[in-house]
Amino acid sequence: MNGALKTLSRKAGFWLPVAAVLAVLVAANLLAARTPVRLDLTSAGSYTLGPESRRVVEAVTKPVSVTFFYDLRNKAMQDSKALLEQYAFNPLVTVRAVDPMLQPAEARRHQVQFAGTAVFESEGRRVVVNGGTEVEFTNGLIRATQLAAQTVCFTDGHNEADPFSLKTHDHFENDMSHSHSHSSGGRALEIHERHGMGMARDALDALGYQVRAVQLSRGPGQLAGCTVAVVAAPQVPFEAAETEQLKAWMAAGGRAVVLLEPFVAHGLDAVLADFGIRHQRALVLDEESHYWTDGGTPAVTRYNRHRITRNLAMTFYAGAAPLAPAPGPRAAGVTLNPLVQTSARSRTQPLAGDAAPDTGAQTLMVMATRTLEGEGAKQRQAQLVVVGDGDFATNSFFGRFGNGTLFLNTVSALAEQDKLIDIVPRNYEMRTVQLTNGQMQAAFLTSTVVLPGLVAALGIVAWRRRR
Repeated sequence: MNGALKTLSRKAGFWLPVAAVLAVLVAANLLAARTPVRLDLTSAGSYTLGPESRRVVEAVTKPVSVTFFYDLRNKAMQDSKALLEQYAFNPLVTVRAVDPMLQPAEARRHQVQFAGTAVFESEGRRVVVNGGTEVEFTNGLIRATQLAAQTVCFTDGHNEADPFSLKTHDHFENDMSHSHSHSSGGRALEIHERHGMGMARDALDALGYQVRAVQLSRGPGQLAGCTVAVVAAPQVPFEAAETEQLKAWMAAGGRAVVLLEPFVAHGLDAVLADFGIRHQRALVLDEESHYWTDGGTPAVTRYNRHRITRNLAMTFYAGAAPLAPAPGPRAAGVTLNPLVQTSARSRTQPLAGDAAPDTGAQTLMVMATRTLEGEGAKQRQAQLVVVGDGDFATNSFFGRFGNGTLFLNTVSALAEQDKLIDIVPRNYEMRTVQLTNGQMQAAFLTSTVVLPGLVAALGIVAWRRRR
């Protein structure tokens, strides 16, 4: 009898902890099923509604119905569905997910042919969004609740940075076989030409802007219908007729962003002079605040107060020219607002014999506003933003720190789309680590020499002790 009790006690001692662990696991699963929780561990928070989008949703004052057509078998679309459902924290926003394969009649009613399409409807206005990112959803919500059909025009014909630069995509995050199918739900990594502005164009598209190229050499009227004009680092000077066309468009209340390179003739001095700005023939060197180890790439972390630069991360400018007020009396009604300035320990490096170097904080970006006479008591404003670096928003630097945000905020401010400021498309890109020569040597010695040598030494010590 005692032996049987001992055997039963031993069995109970073994199985009771196992049963307790199973009970805890079952309870945890039941709790998880009833209260689902998603954890976004991505560095960019790609699966969580950002604070900018939350502010847009909170500002919705009329009912908005969102119907998302997705493929149940596609993980990327399931992630998009989960992200879109987060917009429903405002009771005025209702979200419904439909699989067009299971409900083809619903897809036909909304005139949708493919999965991955979201239809926003509000008070008779209908906006169709093809894509599943936060920026595309937020942009669709904005467009469904207000009119926002605006065009950003990039000048062409002067070897500017191309907004339609070619791009490829990598299947690193997709199927390990690297086949072209995206059915596994991975997100493709897009790779653009380094010196183009394809990433900026894609971001503008995601924010709802129409983007097109214009050639002023074709004659007058090329800028008709443009909300904002972008002159992206011309390498060939504008001709006099083109400059006059741009001046006339600005004089009628146009808005423009001009990105200029140091020591490159652009032919736009007359346009800049109308707004009291001078593009100096010099290179800015900042010994106190620069990117990596290059003093010729100023880095800025503190900005003058403006809606364009609010909550802006660090920006850097690989080879920038200083901007200054134009000599002589300023035109009536023109105000200058420096947006980006270097540290006080900066200096300029002009061409030999061109001018004396200047020391102190240098202006790299300025906004000029010119008040124009209108009909009756109405007044209009023309605005020009000039940046002394033509590369900061190219594909090489657009996705780094705050460079892309600064460009998009500038366009949105000129287009008077303040709700779009701070809303920046999140890029799916491979993270890279840049090391100095000393750091690379230290990493090599640590991983290849020190750690293996330490393991070998410990093995020898253990072997000798056993003997």
